[in-house]
Amino acid sequence: MSGTRMTETEEKTERPSDRTASPLTGACLRVCRRLPPRLRAAVEREAALIPDFCERLSEIRVRADRLASLVLDGHNLPLSVVVPAAEVEALLRRCCDGSVYAYTESLREGYLFVDGCRVGVAGRAVTRDGAVLGVDLVSSLVFRLPHSVPGAADAALEAFERLEGAQGMLVYSAPGVGKTTLLRDLILRLSCGPRARRVAVVDCREELGAQALGRGCMVDFLVGYPKAEGIEIATRTLSPEVVVCDEIGSFDEAESILGTQSCGVPLIASAHADSFGALMRRGPVRLLCECGVFGAFVGITRRRDRRRYTVDWAPPPSGDALSFAGEAARLKKRGIS
Repeated sequence: MSGTRMTETEEKTERPSDRTASPLTGACLRVCRRLPPRLRAAVEREAALIPDFCERLSEIRVRADRLASLVLDGHNLPLSVVVPAAEVEALLRRCCDGSVYAYTESLREGYLFVDGCRVGVAGRAVTRDGAVLGVDLVSSLVFRLPHSVPGAADAALEAFERLEGAQGMLVYSAPGVGKTTLLRDLILRLSCGPRARRVAVVDCREELGAQALGRGCMVDFLVGYPKAEGIEIATRTLSPEVVVCDEIGSFDEAESILGTQSCGVPLIASAHADSFGALMRRGPVRLLCECGVFGAFVGITRRRDRRRYTVDWAPPPSGDALSFAGEAARLKKRGIS
């Protein structure tokens, strides 16, 4: 499938000009309060030296018996601190508020949600009959810090308005470039103001910002649901005008997306791909596009602190979207994924 390149816009991350007395602010400060003292001190030293540090910091990466590091403006910055394995285990317990067992389900999926940010968890998998039951001997914790970027959704909102509710929209980029940031801004702008819509958000990993939205937003969150089930419940029970979810990729999720389309509810979703061509090589995504589920595709690229948003428009769908389920089953049997 091919699309027609129509629109390009650029956005430079805005940064506040004033700074507080503390070098750490916001999510960065909340996360660093949990870190081992030596590691927190190392982060504070960098913050004192680098302008707008907290606004530019996207990740704090803690590795057992290895150097910790930061991701700043998309670049890796090693720190001169080695965190012992015992301290990484203690940090995990602090992130779980002393009860690792209470977080078993999310740990099985490889993440935690702590202090408003997602924490990726790596270690040794505990398995039974090929299924992952949990994680043992935790070796890495990756704190991904959320940021609000004013105007991040400008191009996406304009593209979605042009579709007039007839089709959905897919946001794509390489990992860590800004899909979730864009979706948060888009949810806020679609659900607030004089033209507010009823927005249902299927937030599987608690990343899409329920805590950050104001009281006036017309948004309903389904948090922690499996994506396919969450989409079905949202469409069947919440009467949304728009459904938003994070990363899609499986045929099971694609089959559930058909349900939203047969009910006339446009979907806004995201997917991992570093180019439009790579996006179209993903079987479930390609199938959804060919069935007319998505009418616009918003790609994000970034160099240092500058993001570029590119909008591609889909040609007319090749068939009736209601035939999607049978087509999905056929391709699934052929092993296309």
